Amino acid sequence: MTDSGDGRAELGDLDPPDVRRIKIERTELTYQSPISTAHGPIDHREVVVLTLTDGEGRIGLGEAAPLANFTPELVNEAELAIHRWADDGTLPVGSPTARAAIDGALLDLTARAAGRPVHDLLAPDSSGIVPVSAFVSGDTPDDLASAAAEAVAGGHGTVKVKVAASPFPTDLARLTAVREAIGDKRLRIDANGGWAPGEASEHLARLAALDLELVEEPAAGLEALATVRATSPVPVAIDESARTIDDVRRAIALGSADLVVLKPSALGGPLVTAEVARVVTEAGLGLVVTSLLEGSVGIRSAAHLAAALGALDPAPGLATATLLTADSGPPLLPTKGALVLD
Repeated sequence: MTDSGDGRAELGDLDPPDVRRIKIERTELTYQSPISTAHGPIDHREVVVLTLTDGEGRIGLGEAAPLANFTPELVNEAELAIHRWADDGTLPVGSPTARAAIDGALLDLTARAAGRPVHDLLAPDSSGIVPVSAFVSGDTPDDLASAAAEAVAGGHGTVKVKVAASPFPTDLARLTAVREAIGDKRLRIDANGGWAPGEASEHLARLAALDLELVEEPAAGLEALATVRATSPVPVAIDESARTIDDVRRAIALGSADLVVLKPSALGGPLVTAEVARVVTEAGLGLVVTSLLEGSVGIRSAAHLAAALGALDPAPGLATATLLTADSGPPLLPTKGALVLD
């Protein structure tokens, strides 16, 4: 195992585990209520859970969680890619969620064989306490404010609210109510690319008084985001507009963002995400590790990577197991506003 120079292990140099058994199975995630995404609401989806077992009976888990209209593959293709790897060792090309499952499971098993948490294996002495933002929703400003106040009372230091699905005056009323409810805690918003560039600039100018931490995807597309960012009083984060490392490099060249949202499940798992994180930080941009609304197997892998990278501020968006009624594994739920990793 080599060292990166700052104490972190290079992920690709970890000794591979002794895999004796491979299990590949589908499971269904269901959500407490429909979740809004850039391409419409979802209330359930299928994912693939990969279980690797070594000669001592230790197991490592990984999850492939394709999301229609976000990842390039669907669940059938991800499952086939994992079976192909299991049969002949061929790593997936064009199926980042399958790669995320494979690398995540291998890393999990390697860490268990070493008797150490994944984050500590990658970055010795890294913290296993990962503060996470709380995603809140509500039908009315009062409902939303109550949910936000409850999240803060539960220990969350950051609250996230979706915008752009309603007329701006409605969003303004909702966000004003949330700000009043949470005091000086951090408030971030996600427009899912729902505003035109001109609208986004106007809206963010008015929202600046609410002291927003950041806005995700205020407009759709890297060029539009660069236009918005040029005058935005609120830091701009890119998410669905940058789904590959090449997209991120282009965003940096265009000046599209102040921060980059990294979804390890969508990028291809810990190996790929660590490389993207390096590109982002070397360019002087911030990064936020978030989920793809996957199950707790995938969330746990992402949380360990966030801890190893030290990407804890802004708070990762990894509290999303709270949205599930059926999960891919033991639920990874926040305690006092943070995930506690072992």
